[in-house]
Amino acid sequence: MNVNRIILRYLSTGIRKHHSLEAKQQVLVANLFGFIGYSLTLLLGISAYARAETVLATVLLIASVLFFTSHLILHVKSLANPYKYSAILLTSSLMILMVYLVYSGGNNNTGPLWIYLVPPVALFFGGLIKGSIQLAIFILITSFLLFYNQGELLIAAYSYEFKSRLIYSFITVSGLFAFYEYTRQYSFRRFKEMSDTFEKQAMQDPLTGILNRRGMYEKLKQEFSRSKRAKSVVTVMMCDIDHFKSINDQFGHNTGDEIIQSFAADFVSALRQQDVVARWGGEEYLFLLPDTKGKDALLLAEKLRKRIEGMKFTHENKDFVATVSIGVHQVTEKDSINQAISKADKCLYEAKVAGRNRCILA
Repeated sequence: MNVNRIILRYLSTGIRKHHSLEAKQQVLVANLFGFIGYSLTLLLGISAYARAETVLATVLLIASVLFFTSHLILHVKSLANPYKYSAILLTSSLMILMVYLVYSGGNNNTGPLWIYLVPPVALFFGGLIKGSIQLAIFILITSFLLFYNQGELLIAAYSYEFKSRLIYSFITVSGLFAFYEYTRQYSFRRFKEMSDTFEKQAMQDPLTGILNRRGMYEKLKQEFSRSKRAKSVVTVMMCDIDHFKSINDQFGHNTGDEIIQSFAADFVSALRQQDVVARWGGEEYLFLLPDTKGKDALLLAEKLRKRIEGMKFTHENKDFVATVSIGVHQVTEKDSINQAISKADKCLYEAKVAGRNRCILA
């Protein structure tokens, strides 16, 4: 378990709370590729020194240092997205190393065989378009080295058949990885769209289209936190449709649903952009009014009450009206979210006891 925890902590280096799922994935892969890169090049560099291949060993050890630096970059907290810089260093270092291995031949002309590491790294970190451009540049540079004047620029000697098949196979592998990256990005976008849709549905009341209790609670947490930092006032209002059970019994549940929908739409149209209303219960609505004092919220509540009172509904050629009662509470510094809602609900109860179709401020 300790080993697993150490590995997970290493791979998670550089992950920030604000990072998206895709960004976290890139951090994990950057750490993994970096570890494989600097470990492998270190071992190969030591092996090259043992064979007295000093230049190759030096290049491999420099590459090892660069790969390790890509991991160290992820520790830099002053950078907003250090994984982007790490990915750039990883990709560029790998490509330069591969060009050198093609140029020099590496150990017994086996160096070019490592170039197949480039497509997955370039496409994963660069994305389909940027990664494809990087691969195209790499192919052009490599082809120029291999074929210019029959390999005059190379230290190593390769047959024409080897060079041509190397490039053809590399282009094929790059195309396959590009197709994979396209499908991966498409699948990720579809997953994110579905996730966003489900998240929105989980926060939204299906009947009215406004926030439900869960969605409103998230808004309340955000606004309470913001108001404490900014030392601004916040007011909450609890609204309830008067005698709603009687409306359902007399006119039917479809009419009751129509009233709930109509009131919700009217509330939304009457509020400011920063104000929020949610369906808190069956026939209850909760209002969140940032930067609003209790007395100003009471004026708004009266305005809403009168608008509702003036609305007419028809059932079987019979007109009728529905009214609301509203409790208003200006949040204090000591109020928790639940306490603030409870106090607004208490004012709503007082409004009902006093005869309904009225607003009461705490």
